[in-house]
Amino acid sequence: MDILSIFQRISRSLLVLLICAFIIYIQVGIPAKAGEALKIDPAFCKRIDAVRITNGGIKVDGFLDEHDWKRAPEAGDFIQRAPNDGEPSTEKTSVRLVYDDICIFVGVRAYDSQPDAIRGLLSRRDEDSPSDWIYLAFDSYNDKRTAFEFSVNPAGVQRDAFWSNGEERDENWDAVWDVAISTDEKGWIAEFCIPFSQLRYASNGHTSSWGFQAVRTISRINEDSYWNPVPQDISHIISRFGRLEGLVDLPASKRLEILPYLVTGANIYGDSEGDPFRDGGWGSGEGENPDYRIGLDLQYGLTSDLTLNMSINPDFGQVEQDPSEFNLTAYETYFDEKRPFFVEGANIFNYTIGFGDMDRERVFYSRRIGRSPHLDTEDAERLYGVDDYWESRPSFTKILGAAKMTGRTSNGWSVGILEAVTDKEESIVQIPGEKRFAVTVEPVTNYTVARARREFNNGRSSIGGILTNVYRDIENDDLDYLHSTAITSGIDMEHRWHDDEYSIIAKFIGSHISGSRESMINAQESSVRYYQRPDADHLGVDPDITHMEGFSSTLWGGKFAGEPWRFGIGFNTRTPAFELNDIGYANDADNTMGVLWIGYRDFEPGSVIRNWNLNTNLWKNIDYGWDDTGTGGNVNGYMQFMNYWGVYGGIGGNFERQNNRLLWGGPSVITPWSINSWYGFHSDNRKMLYFSYDGFTAANPEGYSEFDISPGLTVRPSSRFNIRINPSYNLSTSDLQYVDDYSDETGDHYIVGRIDRKTVRITTRIDYTLTNKICLQFYAMPYLTAGKYTRFREVTDPHAASYDDRFTPVDYSDNPDFNFKQLRSNLVFRWEFNPGSTLYFVWSQGATDLEEEYGDFGFSRDFGRLFSSAGDNTFLIKINKWFSL
Repeated sequence: MDILSIFQRISRSLLVLLICAFIIYIQVGIPAKAGEALKIDPAFCKRIDAVRITNGGIKVDGFLDEHDWKRAPEAGDFIQRAPNDGEPSTEKTSVRLVYDDICIFVGVRAYDSQPDAIRGLLSRRDEDSPSDWIYLAFDSYNDKRTAFEFSVNPAGVQRDAFWSNGEERDENWDAVWDVAISTDEKGWIAEFCIPFSQLRYASNGHTSSWGFQAVRTISRINEDSYWNPVPQDISHIISRFGRLEGLVDLPASKRLEILPYLVTGANIYGDSEGDPFRDGGWGSGEGENPDYRIGLDLQYGLTSDLTLNMSINPDFGQVEQDPSEFNLTAYETYFDEKRPFFVEGANIFNYTIGFGDMDRERVFYSRRIGRSPHLDTEDAERLYGVDDYWESRPSFTKILGAAKMTGRTSNGWSVGILEAVTDKEESIVQIPGEKRFAVTVEPVTNYTVARARREFNNGRSSIGGILTNVYRDIENDDLDYLHSTAITSGIDMEHRWHDDEYSIIAKFIGSHISGSRESMINAQESSVRYYQRPDADHLGVDPDITHMEGFSSTLWGGKFAGEPWRFGIGFNTRTPAFELNDIGYANDADNTMGVLWIGYRDFEPGSVIRNWNLNTNLWKNIDYGWDDTGTGGNVNGYMQFMNYWGVYGGIGGNFERQNNRLLWGGPSVITPWSINSWYGFHSDNRKMLYFSYDGFTAANPEGYSEFDISPGLTVRPSSRFNIRINPSYNLSTSDLQYVDDYSDETGDHYIVGRIDRKTVRITTRIDYTLTNKICLQFYAMPYLTAGKYTRFREVTDPHAASYDDRFTPVDYSDNPDFNFKQLRSNLVFRWEFNPGSTLYFVWSQGATDLEEEYGDFGFSRDFGRLFSSAGDNTFLIKINKWFSL
């Protein structure tokens, strides 16, 4: 591909972006300029007093008619954060708080001059929607960094979340609480009842002082107003809470919550193709189905601020399936955690090792616990000594038990300790004409994570540490390639100043792994580091070592809040032996990276544009041999118009670099410069029809190009019905796709090829909510991808000045073409029949079809073949019941 063609591709992308912006501009009109925002003193802090109930209690019915509500002081005068930062709220809101020995009650009267326009959409619990909302948040630790959030909309849909580090919001946190709603000609009322057992605080028998915030969202005008004002240029929201006073003699009693579950279900297999473990019916016919499982989650309050969670035989089946992927890289695919035991309180254990786009790389990646067994099919074929066999293989490793203690002490320490033990897993193998036998595919493993952090200086400074340990009980030689022990330890420090506009973060992490010589060779040759690279003078495989130690450090600082200018400077380095992947997640080691970011923000609404931002990024990467492994930069921005449509775009590129990973352990290859662009727009998400578009284009002058489009459509036919469809189409060509390597008497040989690949995925979600406690959800994702290889070449002179001189054409006899199709779907009926207690009916379906040595893509043909494939079906009934003792 020549330079002219590349710039034609980028120009077309930018033209699409400009057309989108013009269409949105026509839709906007020219409204009057917003009023001048009020200037708010950063030290400004409102106060509200709670009163103890004295008149027989509160009935949670959505009517604030008890005498105690009239005794409680009223808080009001909300201030907008959006759309007109600093201006008074357009509608009046009042808040009152009362409490007894068990609960704190909050009554919110949301006055509305257009009561018929109040909007409340039905959805399942914890589902966001473009409704009116009332949010409450308690900084009960009084640390200006953490908060417990509770919210409700006029349809009675409840949501809750946990805030940490002043700005990180975890919606996976769940609490058991109650709220009632009523509407009248004045507006609507929300009456909250939040048990003290669901909060964490220091109780010393005296009057408590907490941080408190109330927020109201009015959907029809996209207004967010705060009781204690929080300007848009503030990043650490918790530090801007008001004060809640008057809480006297709060209960310090220990609390016990038990959540037992029962699951029964069965599998109906599709085409078994003679597999005795998959007979096309209800399992194997050997008593494996129907399946019954019981387990227990337990939560015990050691103190009012420290909690012990335990899970015995936890059930991880009731989660949405991971998206399909056909990975042609040497890197592991990252999947988000969805299992309830691990997502709750995950913020305490969160310890990333980088910054920016590296936020997924972390010391503790909970998906390691209970993962699919390590021993894969290729290893099995080597061990069994045959190609023809059937196998009943566990899809995940059973967790025998898990426990964690989390919380925050009264003197400012945040602590978290997690312990989990997974069972030995075996595959049952059937070789035709022989008896079945068991093969260990995963050893008994113990995982330990300990995290502590001390905050001071009003939450603006902190110092902390983390320690992890993995121990595997490896009983046989088949699993000798696994590390027997893996330990990581880290120290992190943070400081904010100048009204929290400036901050600096430093992290230092050490790693240690040990095991057999085979496991150490495996670690040295893994895709994280590739010690075997023949041209890496600073590396080399040592076959005799039984342990490795590595180190990483990160420094990230700058101005991350305030208007208009912001900037950040970052540095991260990882020694070649740095290893986290036994319990963490890291793509590579042997790398030092420097980053510079400069951004401009304008939150002041004008006549057409509501807000906009512009950013530029520059980066430089080198390995520990001082080779340039990546230098580049980009410019990107976002603009929101007055009608809440938005448009974004960016353009960036990378210079010619030395690619150490291209040949999967072979020599580094100089790869050409590339340029890329991304762009898109979205409409107003409050409307019945909401649509978006995302596009990506990239190319280099030597045979690489990529084109990706992802439109999205959300339709809300009624207040209880929601349909979301997100198709995507990716067309890519790469002249440097790794294919194979081999050795003979003439040396080592590395083969690359040109791959033309097409991929289509269609993500569909349909939600129907009968009440705020009963809902039906459907999820499906057909995934089609095909790749065709041509132009096979051997890498003969990877550092030659001319691109073509780096390769020699070869006649490669194998055919690596592929056509892969997969469907994953589930249908879930959910009924929360009591607070914290839920009944599920689940139907999951999966179908996979792989055609090897065939790379033609035909959407109609492949789509039809996928849906005509005999899939596997799983039916589950699950019930859990919450008890508070």
